[in-house]
Amino acid sequence: MPSLGSHLASAYGLADRLGHPYIDADRGSYYLGSTAPDIRVLLRVDRRLTHFFELDEFEEQDSVARMFEEHPDLGNVAGLNESTRAFVAGYVTHLLMDEHYIQSVYRRFFGERSPLGGDMRANVLDRALQYEMNRRELEDDAALAEIRTAIDATDAAIAVGFIESRLWPEWRDFTRGITYQRPDWERFPRVMQVHLRRGGFSEEEVEEVAQNPGGLIQESLSHVTESEVTRYLEEATELAAERLREYLPRL
Repeated sequence: MPSLGSHLASAYGLADRLGHPYIDADRGSYYLGSTAPDIRVLLRVDRRLTHFFELDEFEEQDSVARMFEEHPDLGNVAGLNESTRAFVAGYVTHLLMDEHYIQSVYRRFFGERSPLGGDMRANVLDRALQYEMNRRELEDDAALAEIRTAIDATDAAIAVGFIESRLWPEWRDFTRGITYQRPDWERFPRVMQVHLRRGGFSEEEVEEVAQNPGGLIQESLSHVTESEVTRYLEEATELAAERLREYLPRL
């Protein structure tokens, strides 16, 4: 699934595109929402409880609809405070970006029903692609600065029942830190090390990837072409924009 830098960049573009006052009223909480499904690492819960998507189910799923079914109060926009409704809008962008990635990229090119068969190396290639997509998004210094300023300006008065409020200061600091990551390969060996070893790579191969990270990226892009990456981003953005128009009232 897309990394958090990719999620922030997508949310940023959508906010500018939609220009909705509910989002603009608290962009900081909106950006926190765009990363918050991954707060499960702090909650220490199963991914399904924050992403509303079953990885082992291959039929079509609607993670946003499932979230509102399980937490109907979040679907009542008028009943939410300013920060919470902006937050939920951001959360929707994350769910849809992940959902579309799983269905149109991971399962098609890397998963068990793909030509690569979902083996350990296929999953490493998927992680490498995610890193590269994230790295590219981190090149926009101006956008990252605006995101950081918005996060600094919010008091994150977010009321979401399935996430403990005590976690917001830590998650805000974590999300803010993403805006300082550099668009380079320096973090790649550290990020990939665990995945490489799980993927059956020898210590020599792990070291080789550390010395030449671009090689793994190119291998990944030989399966998922640049045009497919572009198509995914365009389709996911359009899906998110359409869903946010349905969710947010016209003012």
